Amino acid sequence: MRLFINELCKIKASRSVKGVVIVFLFFALLSGMVFGAGTTSWPVSRYGFGAPFLWLMGNGAAGFFLYAAIVSGLFASEFELGVIANALGSGVKRSSYFIAKVLAVFGACILIYLGGMGILFLFKCQTMGFDPTGQIFADYGLKVLVYNAWAIVSLLSYIAVYIFIACLMREAVPAFIASLVITIAEMLNLFRGPVRIAMDAVAFVRDDTVLSPDFPKLFVPCLCLLTAALGAAYLLFLLQDVD
Repeated sequence: MRLFINELCKIKASRSVKGVVIVFLFFALLSGMVFGAGTTSWPVSRYGFGAPFLWLMGNGAAGFFLYAAIVSGLFASEFELGVIANALGSGVKRSSYFIAKVLAVFGACILIYLGGMGILFLFKCQTMGFDPTGQIFADYGLKVLVYNAWAIVSLLSYIAVYIFIACLMREAVPAFIASLVITIAEMLNLFRGPVRIAMDAVAFVRDDTVLSPDFPKLFVPCLCLLTAALGAAYLLFLLQDVD
């Protein structure tokens, strides 16, 4: 628990985290002004009710790469600066240290995602209205929960990849550049990964099929990637020389 609290303190003081929060705040406000205005293609898009489904479009799922700045700052840079070596040299178990860092990073990124969505929700309600009459999906709350739970899975799968890259390269700038290159490659349709899957999920909202069995199947590759990348990063952290 002490390790986890220590990692949370690092996150609180991190410039990269603060920078990402500011960028996503801007995305949230921009999305509230742009997305959904004059749109009638889906029942909830015009009002604040549409915000939980619009966030991935608003920040662009491609905004996932911004989370790489957090991972590079909290993982790769600490290899580079010798922080991890000092911690492990003082008797901290590698497994406990890795788990604490991963949980802290995952928690921070989830809060940033949900915080951005919440700001978009409030801003969109204020500017475009909060009138559910004839506009809201049946089982709206459950659909919001399911949609965003799987969106978070797709987000964490990429963060796990960034953690693996950080553990592999152990320098902040190269790790961030490599993470950015991988994300851009997917945006250019060179391969299909979490970004494309998250963006494809929006179609299920338009068709009102978020609760269909096909929706979770869309994210199975993300679960596999999350498990594989995090497992590989864990092995690297346990076996590599950190000096």
